[in-house]
Amino acid sequence: MNRACFLLHRYLGIALGLVMSIWCVSGLVMMYVQYPEMTAQDQAKSLEPLDFSDCCVLPVDLHGIDRSALASYRIEMMAGAPVLRLEAAGKDQHAINLATGAILGDLGSHETTEVAQAFARTAGIESYRFVESLERDQWTVYGAYDVHRPLHKFAGNDPSGTVWYVSSQTGEVVQVTTASERFWNWLGAVPHWLYPTILRQHTFLWSQIVIWLTIFGTFLTVLGIYVGVRQYKARRSGRRSPYRGIALLHHYAGLFFGALTLTWLISGFFSMNPWGALESRSFVTEEARHQGSNLLFDASAQTQVLRLGRSDLRKEFVRLQAHMVNSNRFLVAWDQQGNRHRLGENLKKVVPLVQHSILTAAETLRPEAAVQSEGWLREDDAYYYDHHEKRSFPVYRIVYSDGERFYLDELTGELLLAVDTNTRLYRWLHYGLHRGDFANWIRQRPIWDIVMLVLMAAVTTGALTGTWMGVRRLTR
Repeated sequence: MNRACFLLHRYLGIALGLVMSIWCVSGLVMMYVQYPEMTAQDQAKSLEPLDFSDCCVLPVDLHGIDRSALASYRIEMMAGAPVLRLEAAGKDQHAINLATGAILGDLGSHETTEVAQAFARTAGIESYRFVESLERDQWTVYGAYDVHRPLHKFAGNDPSGTVWYVSSQTGEVVQVTTASERFWNWLGAVPHWLYPTILRQHTFLWSQIVIWLTIFGTFLTVLGIYVGVRQYKARRSGRRSPYRGIALLHHYAGLFFGALTLTWLISGFFSMNPWGALESRSFVTEEARHQGSNLLFDASAQTQVLRLGRSDLRKEFVRLQAHMVNSNRFLVAWDQQGNRHRLGENLKKVVPLVQHSILTAAETLRPEAAVQSEGWLREDDAYYYDHHEKRSFPVYRIVYSDGERFYLDELTGELLLAVDTNTRLYRWLHYGLHRGDFANWIRQRPIWDIVMLVLMAAVTTGALTGTWMGVRRLTR
């Protein structure tokens, strides 16, 4: 049995050593460079100031757009005209030109050139070129881009090597990357997540490959720990390990840091939410209760308000976004720096929040549940915190007696984060174990950097030495 364990560890190591090493080295890169993603704040920086001189016309017939399924809307500029962007609960998106009333869709590269030009102007890019129309590439492989496909790709002739993608369905810029981001992601997120487009576009196949590689990697590590413990014993020579050179380094790295390697593999495994084991519920019912009524029934009346009140809008506003909380409808205006301003129905600035909407939110969200505590949260707690993802503070936190938590936006009162049992498990089994997100103090820089770099160096040593031994064995 012992000999079988030794041989199985050896040949599994030869088969998986390179994958394990890639995961370790790419993880070091991902500590500092994340996969490119265009946030709402990034989009705001790329928008031009709102201009309602040609506003506002809505089509009489929405041509199959189900108003009852619409969850939100916002107004922005596109190619010099104000555009109403509608988003359905199922994430379907539609855009209406408010200057002409035309429903946009299936835009060609020629039609999106003005959008690309506006983006280049706001980004300070002097010249650019159309690259191609595509369904997906390495930086647009996420399923979230499906509603925008095909995408029109443009590249700037700027020192940063900026590339951006325009949706053919809504005419908005949906992704931006730079040469530096692309370079480091080829060394970081792409190999770490096994994310090459040819594999990642087949979501089920990709997820199963990652899950089973992790399972085999975990088995390899457990075998390695067993072998390492078996081989660590007193000998007549006074040495406790029978190995020398690279093999000795691998023995001690695995012996003392094998458990840490196992921890990262298991937490990586849970990141895939294998077979739905940690799937959270959708909270659609709670959000509907909190919203109170359909947001878009009054979209036509809102355009009338825009016509009447357009002279009162500040010139730096680039987006108007509609919100509904507790049946109270209002708009939030964004400026180009990503700052938000809550406006009333007459487009005048009002107080940050309708207090009644917040104070009754606990009962509205879950009428039958007992509330353990509620109030304003002004710094990180165990589930809502800054790390790789930027969080806004303060937020209104509601904790129920069964452990579920809801976090509401200070400005709008909308639901930012909901936490149930599976969310809590995922937070500790993945984020806690995989990224060291156990407490606020360890996330502080440079404490987090030092701790993670030391631990990553130790685990990487075990993986690289094992890979080297496997390559050497194969080439003998």
